[in-house]
Amino acid sequence: MAPKLSFHQENNIFFVNDQCEETLVIVCIKAGCGQEPIGKNGIAHLVEHICLSYRHYIPTSTIRFKIFNRVCLRSSGITNYGQTILLFSFSSHMDNIYTFHQILKVVLDTTIITKETFEKSKSEILTECKQKASQWYWQQDIISFITDRQINELPVGNEDEIASLKMRDAITFLQKYYIPNNMALVYFSGLQMKDILSNLYQEIPGFETGISKRLNYNASFNDTKNQKCSLSVCRLEHPSYHNVVEIYYQYSYKSLNLKSKITRMLYEAVTKKSIDEYVSASPYAHRCSGISVTDKHVSANLYYVVFSLSFTTIDDTLSRFAENVVNFLNHLLITEEILQASKENISPFFYEQEEPNRVQTFQNLSCHIFYGEPIHITTNQYSQLKELIDQIEVSDLMDYREWILNAPCKIVIST
Repeated sequence: MAPKLSFHQENNIFFVNDQCEETLVIVCIKAGCGQEPIGKNGIAHLVEHICLSYRHYIPTSTIRFKIFNRVCLRSSGITNYGQTILLFSFSSHMDNIYTFHQILKVVLDTTIITKETFEKSKSEILTECKQKASQWYWQQDIISFITDRQINELPVGNEDEIASLKMRDAITFLQKYYIPNNMALVYFSGLQMKDILSNLYQEIPGFETGISKRLNYNASFNDTKNQKCSLSVCRLEHPSYHNVVEIYYQYSYKSLNLKSKITRMLYEAVTKKSIDEYVSASPYAHRCSGISVTDKHVSANLYYVVFSLSFTTIDDTLSRFAENVVNFLNHLLITEEILQASKENISPFFYEQEEPNRVQTFQNLSCHIFYGEPIHITTNQYSQLKELIDQIEVSDLMDYREWILNAPCKIVIST
């Protein structure tokens, strides 16, 4: 759920009005390892680190460095398949906003790529590759498997290809993707939007005129004619020695109206409760420690509904049990009684509006940035929920169910 937002949609600048003493600014760049040139896996991750190395770029003896230091700016970054995210936080004060925009200007300028920042960042990600190798290879195996080997790159990068990267590669990548019309800014702050915008446009005019491209798709729960129903299983060694079964159903992302989003919520509630009851009646009843139903996206054509089950201990029957869960989902009948119980279970959610945290809000906004719309229900839609939930019938859930379960299914067992 997201609080009421005020934002300039044409410029892809979002303002979340919270009253925290600390301002958080998230810079989203629509480029990750999926946009890397062949043979340069790791360049997106490298550029992310370079952009966060602004302290090394600015000589320590300068007034500018002292001003930047006084802000007590904290920063971090994430690179995934289709997006790079830079996070900056500081005390909520307009003087700090001014300083942050100067830093952002430095970050977006290719002159930040010096021999020092390049070599330091390169060393950082090579160290990361070595220290977290088992985690990255596990993640790579999962992504490669669920995408039918369409994606074999890792956001962290390939160690050999990183070692061969040159400064020119970083400059070219930054110039191509780190530009206002390929980015979005999300401000979490209690400061005035007009004051922030005025200074941003003054420091970086490109954000005032840049119009971000968006991905738009049409929705239909009956559009399964091009999908091929199949089932395959992959067993992996979990890097942290957990026991997890993840059931992935893959389909292309589709824009959902509000009624469809409520239908999805009801279906997730029905299936989670039904799987829980199924597991409770199985030999794994006392070994299952958690069940969840989530959405995950890699790209527009690689979107997943994921059923996850965690176990304390497992045995050789786990693969068969996972397939039995899939078979159970395929044959689960949703009755009027089940639907009404599900409506009752989620109805308090519509009336008791909890304040979302910044992580939850950004997850919603990141989908907005990627797909052109928030994927979840937002606060300004609450007034319509009661009327729409009463309109949803068993046939709506069954249509949604068929749309999901007719998709290719992949089971990943990590033990």
